[in-house]
Amino acid sequence: MDITTQKGKTLSMRASQRNKKNWLPVLSPLALVLTAHFAHAEGLNVSASVEAKSLLQNRHSDVRNEELLTLAVTPEGRIGYTSRTFRGYVTGSVTQMERDSDDVVRKDTYAEYGYGASWEAIDNLLTLETRGSQRFLDNTGANFLISDYFLYAEELVKVETQSYSAKLTLPQGDYIAGGGSVNYSTGDSSESEFRPTTTFNNDSMTSDFYLMNGNDAQNYFWTATGMYRDLERDEQTSNGDYSGTYLTGSLDSMVYGPIGIRLNASYDANELTDRTDEFSNKRQFRSYGVGLTYRQDAGHYVAITANKVNSDVERDDGDIFVGIDTRWAITPRTSFQATYGRRFYGKSGSAALTYNSRKIRGALRYNEQVTSYSQLVANPQSLGIFVCPIGQFTAADCFQPPSLNYTPGEGEQFLQFIDSGIELSNAVILRKSAAAEMGLQGRRATVLLNLQYADDNFLEFNRQRTIYSATVSGTYELGRNTTLLGSLRYGTTEQDNGSTASDNEQWLVSTGLRRKFGKSLSGDIEAGYIKRSGTLATSVYGPNYDERRITLTVRYEYE
Repeated sequence: MDITTQKGKTLSMRASQRNKKNWLPVLSPLALVLTAHFAHAEGLNVSASVEAKSLLQNRHSDVRNEELLTLAVTPEGRIGYTSRTFRGYVTGSVTQMERDSDDVVRKDTYAEYGYGASWEAIDNLLTLETRGSQRFLDNTGANFLISDYFLYAEELVKVETQSYSAKLTLPQGDYIAGGGSVNYSTGDSSESEFRPTTTFNNDSMTSDFYLMNGNDAQNYFWTATGMYRDLERDEQTSNGDYSGTYLTGSLDSMVYGPIGIRLNASYDANELTDRTDEFSNKRQFRSYGVGLTYRQDAGHYVAITANKVNSDVERDDGDIFVGIDTRWAITPRTSFQATYGRRFYGKSGSAALTYNSRKIRGALRYNEQVTSYSQLVANPQSLGIFVCPIGQFTAADCFQPPSLNYTPGEGEQFLQFIDSGIELSNAVILRKSAAAEMGLQGRRATVLLNLQYADDNFLEFNRQRTIYSATVSGTYELGRNTTLLGSLRYGTTEQDNGSTASDNEQWLVSTGLRRKFGKSLSGDIEAGYIKRSGTLATSVYGPNYDERRITLTVRYEYE
C-alpha cells in the first residue's frame, strides 16, 4: 500500500516505502517472460496468468456512505518442480489497483509471494523442508472473513514469515518405531496506515518426537511422546520470552486376552521470563496414573486411567482425574482418535475423525496448545481433503483426489488455510481450536465446506476471544465452457477483556458465472453482498456497515 492521490493533488503518504517498491511494476512482466522461457524445461511445471478486475462497490455505514469504481490488474507466476526426492514451488504476484470515488483517487500496490520445498535427504529417514510467504492480513483479526484488497485496505498489514524444519522417521522395526521433527520459524510485519503493528516480530522454535514398540511386541505395548516450544519476542514490545515442555508416556501390559493394565505419566512445564506474577517462575505439572486397556491391535484400543496430580500450583496438587486414550478404525473408511486428561491450565483433550470415500471426504480435528500468532501464520493447516494448483485455493480450481493415499503431483498441493482470527501481536495464548473440512465432488458439482472454531485465552493478561467461522463454496458445470460459482461465508468474534465485552458478526455471499473462451482465456461476472454488525469496532467504517459489489474479471492463463 503505497500511494494515495486526491484529484488535482498527490499525497505521498509513505515516500520511502513507495520508492522501495518502484521495481514491482518492472518485475511483473520480466517474471512472466522468464516463466515462459523456462516453461518446458524438464522436471518443471510452470504457469503464469494475468487477471484484470473491475469492481463497482456501493458501501453504507454508520460513519460514511460511498460508491467506488475499482480497477485491479494482477500478473502472477507459478513454478513447481518435482523429482524422486525433491518437491518445491515458488509463486509471486503483484496487484496494482486504482480506486475512484466522488472526491478521491487512490492507487495501491500489493506484492505477495510464497515458496516451499521438501528434500528427502536420506530415503525414508530424513526430510528437510522450508517455506515462506509475504501476504497481507487483517491487523486485528476481527475482520478475518471479509478483509481483502477491496475492503479494509487501510487495515491490511504486510506479513512476512519463514519456516525451516527437519523431520526424522524411524522405519517400523521389530523392537522400535518412531520419529521427530525440529522447526524454526520467524514472523515480522509492517504497519498499516492507522495502526502500528511492530509487536508482531518474533522467532520461534518447536521440536517433537514419538517412540513406540516395534512389530514383535506381544504382551507389552508402550509409547513416549515429547514436545518443546521456545518463543523469542521483541524486547521492546513484550514481557519476555516463553518456553514450554510437554512429555507423556504409557505402558500396556496385557494380562488376559485383549484386557491389559495401563501405566502412564505426563510432565508439563511452562515459563514466561521477565515477569512478576505467578508466571515469573517455572510452572511444573506432573501426573501419574493406572488403569485398564482394551486392545485388539494398534488401530483398535481404549484405555481409561485414574491419575493423580503433582503440581507447583497448590489448588491442583493432589487432585485425582480420569484420563482417556482411544484410537479406533470404525470402518475401513472411517477412523477416530481422542484423548482426555489434565494439563497445567486444567482439563485438556484432543480428537481427530476422518472419513474417506470415492466422492465424499471429510476430516475433523480438535487440539489445544500454548502458541503464538506468528507460529499459526507461519504454519498453515491442511486436512488433506482437496488438491489445488500451486497458489490457488478455491473450489473452482481444486479437485478431490481419486485415491485415498494420493500424493500431489507436479504443480499441485493440498488445500491449506490459516487459522481464523489471527491477531498480529506477540501475545502468548492458550488456543483451543477445531477445524473441519468436507469435500463432495460429482460429475458436474464440487462443494467444499470448511468450519473453524478457536478459543484464545491470553496467558499474560485478562483477555479471552472466541471465533466461529463457516465457509461453503461450490461450482456447478452448466455446460462445457460455463460454470456456476457460489460462496457463503459466516463468522463471529466474541471478545472479553474482563471489564468489557464486545462482539461482531460477518456475512459474505457471492454468486456468479465463469465462461471459458478457449484454452487460456476466461471471464467471470459475480455479484456479492457483505454485511458486518456488532459492538466490536475495529474499522474506519465503524462496527456496522454493508456493501454491495459487482465484479467483472478477465483472466489469461499460460501453461
